[in-house]
Amino acid sequence: MLRSGVPDAAAGLLQHRVVALIRRIKAGTRSAQAIEPELRGRVGTRLTTALRLREIETRELLGAIETGTAPVDPWTELYRLQLACDELFEETLSLLEGAALRAARLDDGYCGIADALLDEIGELTPVAWDSFTVLGTEEIYVRSTRVISVRFPSRSFWDLPVVVHEYGHFAGPAVTVDGGARTVHPLEDQLQRTRRARSDAHWPWLHEVFADAFATYVLGPAYGLACALDRFDPAAARDGTPTHPPPNLRIAAIVAVLDRQNPDRRYDHVLHTLRTAWSGATAEAGTSEPVALTDPYGSWLDDCMTFLTGHLAEARYGTGWWSAQELAHGLGGDEYGEAPHLVPGPAAGHRMRDIVNAGWLARIGTTDDRARREIERQVRELAEFSMAREVP
Repeated sequence: MLRSGVPDAAAGLLQHRVVALIRRIKAGTRSAQAIEPELRGRVGTRLTTALRLREIETRELLGAIETGTAPVDPWTELYRLQLACDELFEETLSLLEGAALRAARLDDGYCGIADALLDEIGELTPVAWDSFTVLGTEEIYVRSTRVISVRFPSRSFWDLPVVVHEYGHFAGPAVTVDGGARTVHPLEDQLQRTRRARSDAHWPWLHEVFADAFATYVLGPAYGLACALDRFDPAAARDGTPTHPPPNLRIAAIVAVLDRQNPDRRYDHVLHTLRTAWSGATAEAGTSEPVALTDPYGSWLDDCMTFLTGHLAEARYGTGWWSAQELAHGLGGDEYGEAPHLVPGPAAGHRMRDIVNAGWLARIGTTDDRARREIERQVRELAEFSMAREVP
């Protein structure tokens, strides 16, 4: 019997398992170094630091076992370390796969544009994402890996607003404030209060409504247009799923956020287009109903807006709309030549959010498919131009 109270045979097995975990951590660290240097620079410090800390903890456990000073329940401690490492291994694998697909250009460069858009938004928030986008079958944020997927094989510029929704699933819960005795997560705390107060508040739906509100708040009209014109299915407008609210409810939330950001009526034209397009599509599909937020989601949207204005006010999309309008006038026609129409001088390096909104604003100005393809080509070139300029 060892001094820790662990029988000799069990201690030998425990020691073997701990050594095996250390080897896995070291292998994971080496694998992370195989990520392409530019992308590794986005995650390397955070990921390698996390792996190194887990290795230190695991080595400390091994040392305690060898000296007979292991915790009272060393198997529980090992299990905790394994769970923590498994999340890091999952993230490492996702990033390795994503980096490989990007290196093969299967993303056609859109992941890099998505990264630039999220970086721009992230710089205006108090939280750091420290990751990069990868290809997936749908846009999704996986909390355990911090990875945001860009839809494959679409890879369309028109899909970029949906990536911002997924970023909201990361940014909202990541916001913290100092609560003295504990670190407070204000959004998570509000979610808990809402669930306690309303038994009909479906947890996943609350998260989705928040992410819709976040994307609309930080990106502006482009998100709502992408949802109404491209992504939400009018035939399923009344149908919720276990993870997502009905599209009618989500459109109502998006419109409500835009309405609150529209005291000067700057978004009137876009709001009219969004409402008309969605109501027309649902009427054709036989799923039309008044676009309205019913409780508990109406009051939850109020809570979301209080959170956004209180903790993420700097990320609000606002004055860039005038730049987006100016850019939109130069998109879509052959008369603008082979390159996008650029505003002369220092303003030529436009912010990514303005470019995305300009593309959507130009798109809703035409029903011609050829013109829309030309708009997408030009707006992508403009995005790549601004990425190269590294707009401050």
